[in-house]
Amino acid sequence: MKSFPFRVFKTGILTLIMLTLFSIVQSCSAPETVDPQPEKRPVLSSNLRSGNVYNPKSGIRPVRKVRFGEIWGYLLKGEEGSVRGDEPFTDLCYFCASITSGGRMSGSCVPPAIVWKGRAAPRLHMVVAMIGNPALVRHSIDPKGPARGDFIKDIVEASKQFDGVQIDFESLPPSDGQSYLEFIRELKKQLDPSKTLSVALPARRKKLAEDAYDYAVLSEAADRLVVMAYDQHWKTSRPGPVASLPWCREVLAYSKSAIPSEKLIMGLPLYGREWLDNSEHRALKFRQVKEILEKSGMSPSYNREKGLYFEYEGSVKGQVYYDDHRTLLEKLYLYRSAGVRAVSFWRIGQGPEKLWRYIVPSPPKI
Repeated sequence: MKSFPFRVFKTGILTLIMLTLFSIVQSCSAPETVDPQPEKRPVLSSNLRSGNVYNPKSGIRPVRKVRFGEIWGYLLKGEEGSVRGDEPFTDLCYFCASITSGGRMSGSCVPPAIVWKGRAAPRLHMVVAMIGNPALVRHSIDPKGPARGDFIKDIVEASKQFDGVQIDFESLPPSDGQSYLEFIRELKKQLDPSKTLSVALPARRKKLAEDAYDYAVLSEAADRLVVMAYDQHWKTSRPGPVASLPWCREVLAYSKSAIPSEKLIMGLPLYGREWLDNSEHRALKFRQVKEILEKSGMSPSYNREKGLYFEYEGSVKGQVYYDDHRTLLEKLYLYRSAGVRAVSFWRIGQGPEKLWRYIVPSPPKI
């Protein structure tokens, strides 16, 4: 009787050993299980925390496409080859006209021959631009001067081949504000009613006491206002982002307060900027940024105040600020969540090609 407990104990130990060995064999031969619900990739803003190294190969991806009623793209004359034909543009702004020294319209504006793949061609807008000569603009739009009437007639005649006209006169002083407004009103009056008249505006975060670009007043005269929400820092400023997210939020808030939603177009930059310590500076296309990163061996960093940026050293020290498709989408998410219906991009051929696959034109409302 005394040997019975020992036999029971011995039998239990053997059974436990056998079960353990069986479990080990099963775990080694069993196939790896796959979660039928893979983890969703998080949104950009939750991954790119302040100061983190931003590695383009890290696997962070946008989680959704974004829709807008109107998607405007800018194309320079002579750069028609930069259009692939499958971009999601509803409207194409063609930079082909300027102002002569005599105050007339210059340039031969013929619609570009672009083949659009599997889709209807976007509406085409002729852009009349003068970027750095406000004195010449003043001469052309002066209601008491001899040039304005002929200048407007030139634009109206050239617009017959287009769906609309955009005016982009930059760096105007406040003293020219009234003449500019009257010019826009008169141009709208003489254009065919079927043409869309749009005006490009510099970014503002608040109403200025004196401003040639009064958002609210110009919105009464034009069909669309394009707020160029970029050049937060420019070629002659200290280094910094072209359009940081916090800055864009402030520009958006003021724009929405002054411009009717059906007329507002928020502009985004497809270019970056480089500042060198020898006082040289330049705008960069996205492919140029990638070339600098590859040659320097650097990895960009990100935070909300600076966006994407990096520094490198060669024969000179350089600082680069830019956007890729993910940081551009973060701005687009901001605009869409605020109810913005239309966006524009300066300019075609400068930015990351991946961007276009995530932007979708919304079908027109019936």
